[in-house]
Amino acid sequence: MTTWTTGEPVEAVCVTGMHRSGTSFAMRTLHLLGVDIGAESDLMPAGPDNRAGYWENRLVKEYDDELLAHLGGAWDRPPLLAPGWELDAGLDPWRERAAAILDRSFADAAARGGTIGVKDPRISLLLPFWRTVVPVSASVVIVREPREVVASLGVRNGFDPAHAALLWLRYLTAACTADPGHLVLSHQAFFDDLPATTAVLVDHFGLDAPSPATEDEIAAHLDPGLRHHVAPAGAADDEDPVVRLAVAVWNDGRPDLGVLPPLVVEALAHGWFQSPTSADDVRRARADAVDFKEQLRARNTKVRALTDKVDALTVELAGLRSVAASPPPGSDR
Repeated sequence: MTTWTTGEPVEAVCVTGMHRSGTSFAMRTLHLLGVDIGAESDLMPAGPDNRAGYWENRLVKEYDDELLAHLGGAWDRPPLLAPGWELDAGLDPWRERAAAILDRSFADAAARGGTIGVKDPRISLLLPFWRTVVPVSASVVIVREPREVVASLGVRNGFDPAHAALLWLRYLTAACTADPGHLVLSHQAFFDDLPATTAVLVDHFGLDAPSPATEDEIAAHLDPGLRHHVAPAGAADDEDPVVRLAVAVWNDGRPDLGVLPPLVVEALAHGWFQSPTSADDVRRARADAVDFKEQLRARNTKVRALTDKVDALTVELAGLRSVAASPPPGSDR
């Protein structure tokens, strides 16, 4: 059920992929190639970890964070999303909110008809839901060498390698599973051969070939100096097993989910595998809940004891008042 209706037919294209993987440059490239990315005032400003800009709709990003929380997770602790979750009627109010965001940010595009572009790494997880809001004609999954992502998240977020690598696997499998017609592009491809990689994007999304001026503008936006983590070739035996698994899927820059059994891909995509860090968080949360329950029980015991004392004192005070109000023996009253 698609809930975003406009005067002219509009379809969306999406840029997905794990955080810290180059999705921002891919979206900027599509924008320069003519894809409408919405009102400029709604774009996220550049930040210290992405000085070239995110080219990401702030309202969509904030909405996706809220939706993940509603579903029981977060971008770094993705929830379990069983097949068909996006069709739950309980999500209808969320569909209405999503449509309202598109109405606000893409009003001009809706009036003209055509193609809009949405980029948010979280859509790797949430693409099935967004397909119930707006027709998504195509998507590109940007993939970066997993150890570079692991290193980047270790510096920025303090994640341990196993947790970061499992996130890399979850985002990749979820994004690919959600769109069977997806295009996978290596982050490195932009640096190795930008014109050829741009041509692949043009062909996949059915865009007009760029002019020489547009090609120059795209090239000017690519800053090799922003690459702070470059992984060596091949996986080392002493690396975390989950990292080695991600490196195997990375396949020297030619990502291949075929190295994994189909059932494993499905389990990864829907979140049946949780990282050790996530499991530790659950255990700590359960321990805290048990501790809080015990504290609450002890407090309730004290409250009941105090209540009994107050009741006894109330009865005693009532008796004293009754005695005080009674006339003394031999009184005329």
